[in-house]
Amino acid sequence: MIEQLFLPRVADFMSDHWPSASHRRMFILGQIVVKVSAMFQLVPGNDAPDEAKAVALLYLEGMESGDADTYARHDAEATRTYNAWLARRDLH
Repeated sequence: MIEQLFLPRVADFMSDHWPSASHRRMFILGQIVVKVSAMFQLVPGNDAPDEAKAVALLYLEGMESGDADTYARHDAEATRTYNAWLARRDLH
């Protein structure tokens, strides 16, 4: 799958480093930072809302579980948390 999505040099890098637990964790953390910062429109210098921190932890626990059902439950809770935050934000 990696070879289908990325340029050969990126795919080679990922293939070489994926067996390392620390590299996998850094990749997961990077995905979470990108996703949560985009969802909550986080910018440098501003504090992240508590909901963003909760969502980040839910994604981390779900992704690190390695279990599809666990990830789905965490993803659903993260989505509910985000939607509740968004609804409160739209009211103000």
